Amino acid sequence: MAMRKKANRSLLLLAVLFVIAACCVYAFPNMWWARMLLYTTEAGLVGALADLFAVTVLFRHPFGWKWIPHTAIVPKNRDKLIDGVATMVEEQLLSKGMLTDKIKEISIVEIAIAWVDRRPHGTVMEQVWTLIAGLLAKLDMNGLSIKLDEGARKGLSKVDMSSYGGKALKWVMDKGDFQSWLSQIVEYAATRASEEEIKLVIREMLAKEKEKFVSKGSIFSQWVKKMAVEIAESTNALNLNDATDALYEDLQKLINDLRNPQHELRVLLENMVYQLADNMQNREDVAAAVHEWRDEMLEKVSLLPSIEALLGSFKELLLSDGKQQLALPDKHSVNHGDIKELINKFVESYWNWFKSNEDTKKWLEQYAQSFVHKIIETEHAIIGMIVRKTLAGFTEQRLVEFIESKVETDLQRIRLNGAYIGAALGAAFYIILYGVYEPLLNML
Repeated sequence: MAMRKKANRSLLLLAVLFVIAACCVYAFPNMWWARMLLYTTEAGLVGALADLFAVTVLFRHPFGWKWIPHTAIVPKNRDKLIDGVATMVEEQLLSKGMLTDKIKEISIVEIAIAWVDRRPHGTVMEQVWTLIAGLLAKLDMNGLSIKLDEGARKGLSKVDMSSYGGKALKWVMDKGDFQSWLSQIVEYAATRASEEEIKLVIREMLAKEKEKFVSKGSIFSQWVKKMAVEIAESTNALNLNDATDALYEDLQKLINDLRNPQHELRVLLENMVYQLADNMQNREDVAAAVHEWRDEMLEKVSLLPSIEALLGSFKELLLSDGKQQLALPDKHSVNHGDIKELINKFVESYWNWFKSNEDTKKWLEQYAQSFVHKIIETEHAIIGMIVRKTLAGFTEQRLVEFIESKVETDLQRIRLNGAYIGAALGAAFYIILYGVYEPLLNML
C-alpha cells in the first residue's frame, strides 16, 4: 500500500509539473529550461500513465469499460492461469526430482528426534500415555482375546514341545543346581514332617487301612477278621499307636538320610530327569506322546477366559485411577500411577537408547527415506490437484485480489520506474535534440 501511494504521488507530481512546464513554455517560449522541463514532465507523465494502464488492465477493465480490448487479462484467463500455476508448482517448484533431492539432503530421523526433544518432557510422556489410553479405550477386548487365543493355539500346535522341552530341561539341569533344589524340598518336607499333626495323619491312615481290611470279604470272613483284630489288639499284638510311632520314626530317618546329596534315591532321581530330557529329544515314541498330550490339552483347555481376564485387568488398571489387587489380599496392589510411571520410564529409557544407537537410526532413516520417496513417486500428482482445487474455489474477484496482493509492491514499482525512466528519457531526448543535433545541423 505504501508503494501504491508513492506511485500515485509521482503521477500527480508529474501532472502538476507538466502543467507548470506548459505554462512556462507559454510565458517564456525562448527559454531552454522551460522546454526541457516540458520534455521531461511530458515523457515521465506518458510513461507513468502507460504503466498505470498496463498494471490496471491485468486485473480489471479501466473505468469499467469492457469494450477496450485486451483488458482484465487475469479474470478472462482464469482457467488457463489456474492450470498454469498448478503445472508450474507441480513440475517446477515442487517437482519429483527436486523433492527427492531435498529429502536426500536432510535426515528425517534426526529432525523427528529434535522435534520430540524440543517438546517439554512431561508433555511428550503425557501424549504417549494419552495415545495408549485412547487405543485401549477403543480396543475390542473380546475380539482381541479371540484372535490371541486362536494365535496362541495355532502357534503352540506347531511347536515341537518334546524337543524344546527336552533341551530346556537339560539346560536347567546343566545350568542349575538340581541337588540344591532337592535339598530345599527335603528341608521343607522335614519341617512339615516334624509337626505333631503328621502323627495324627499317619494314625488316621492306619485306622482307615484297618477298617478297609476288616470290611472286605463275606460276612463270615468279616466276622473272623474282626475277631482276629480284636484279639490282636487285646494282646497288644496290633497297636496302632506303636505302628504310628514306628512309621513316624522311619519317615524321619528317611528324610534325614535324604539330606545327603549322594543318597541313592536323589542320584537316581537326577539320572531319571536327565534320561527324561534325552528321551524327549531323541525318542520318537516319547515325542509322539508329548505331542498327543499337547494336542489334547489344546483341544480341551481354553485359553480365552484367561486371556480375557488378563486383558480386562490390564485395561482397567491403565484406564482407572484405582488400585488393582494382586494375588495376596491386603499385601500387594498396583495402582494407576505405578503403571503409568513404569510405562513412562520404559518409554524414556527406550528413547534414550534409540537416540544413542546409530545402527537403529540408520536403519530407520533408510526406511523413512524409502517410504517418503515412494509417497513422492506415487502421490506427487496430488500437489497439482490441491493447487487446482484451491484456486478453483476462488471467485474472480478473490482470485484477482489474491494475485494482486502477492505482486502489489512490484507492480507499483513498475509504475514508479515508468515515471522515472520516462522523465529521464524525456530529458535525454531534449539534450540530444537541442544540445547535440540542432547545433550540428546549424553548423552544416
